[in-house]
This record gives sequence, structure tokens and C-alpha cells, in this order.
Amino acid sequence: MIDPVIFQQDIDAVRTKLRIRLGARGKTLAHSLRRAGRSLPKHARQAGGRLVQMQKMVAHPRLRRLVTRGQVDAALADLSAPLNVINVKERRKDRLLGITASVVFSLMVLGAGIIVFMRWRGLL
Repeated sequence: MIDPVIFQQDIDAVRTKLRIRLGARGKTLAHSLRRAGRSLPKHARQAGGRLVQMQKMVAHPRLRRLVTRGQVDAALADLSAPLNVINVKERRKDRLLGITASVVFSLMVLGAGIIVFMRWRGLL
């Protein structure tokens, strides 16, 4: 049997880590995981789903007996492992570089289109 207070502290710690590392805000763990989406690997999403299911079971007095500390620790480890590897600064830099590359490519295509149009109209 697991202590609901300690379990909730573990859930809050994972939610905080999701918010800091992935920017996945949410009132509950389920909502945070849904917001994280495919940013997490499949096994981490499944571990998060198991934690959400365990959270419902821990809230029920009779079902609480079915949840063991080992199950909780395994699910927490599976969910936390990919989150520990994520570098927040690197993600921001990559996102900024992606946006910049997209803008530059669009401007290049626009410039090429203008040149083609000007040659077609005989202005160049």
C-alpha cells in the first residue's frame, strides 16, 4: 500500500519537471502529459498513462491497496529518464534556428519568384 501524500508529492514533482523541461503546463498530470504530446518517447507517455491510472486508484480507499511502491517508482523512472536528458537552452536555440531557417527560405523563394516574374514581363 502506498501513502497518498507521498504519491501526490511525486506526481507534483513530475508535473513540475514537465513544465520546466517541455513547457507542458496543466492542472493535472493527465493534462500536462497531453500537452507534452509527442515530445516524449512512447515508453515515457505510456509510463505517464500508468501514473495517471495509479493516481485514480490511489484516490480510492480500496483500490489503493493494489498500487505498490515498486510500480510507482518504475513508472516515475520511465517518465523521468527522458526528461532528465532534455536541455532547455538547446531546445530554445533549435526552435529559434528552425524559425529563422524557415523565414530565410521563404524570402529566398519570394526573391526567386520576383526575378522570374520580372524576366517574364521583360523588366529585367
